[in-house]
Amino acid sequence: MIMRKTTPENVKLKDWIYIGIKEAVVCGIDENNPNKIEAVYLDNRNQAIVEFVQYNEGHWDFVNLGLCGGYADNILRLGDYVRLLRAGNNPFWSK
Repeated sequence: MIMRKTTPENVKLKDWIYIGIKEAVVCGIDENNPNKIEAVYLDNRNQAIVEFVQYNEGHWDFVNLGLCGGYADNILRLGDYVRLLRAGNNPFWSK
């Protein structure tokens, strides 16, 4: 399977992206600044975390360094995105 590169021009909700080496699911897009999105990912303790990321020089990076995200499991509006993330249906894994 050939994957398209997810950029601000084509990013959609529920897209899988990489933030560094972390796999994440897009759960929000800033309509005024599509370079800035919200994504959920699993941390090293298998906790779902929601955090803002931005597109910079060809890849997605965290907007803030350090522990700035919140626990996505505790936010009702993120339920579908967390379930998708935990199901592991990342098309990057497909061949």
